[in-house]
Amino acid sequence: MVLWWNRWTAFRTEAGSRADEIDRLHAYFKSNGLKSKVTLDGSLKRLHVRSNDEARAKELAASFDAEHS
Repeated sequence: MVLWWNRWTAFRTEAGSRADEIDRLHAYFKSNGLKSKVTLDGSLKRLHVRSNDEARAKELAASFDAEHS
């Protein structure tokens, strides 16, 4: 049984100077049609993706990291 409130899973968490990378990755996901959201917890910034889109998010994140490294 899947609970309706567990649709989102934390995909990447950053803090400090790397927190802006979350915003860029969020925009990259959006431009590729993947739904995601960003939450703040103190100084931590988390990027969440839907649970059933996690595999696609991993592929997109790998290509994002390759382009921006």
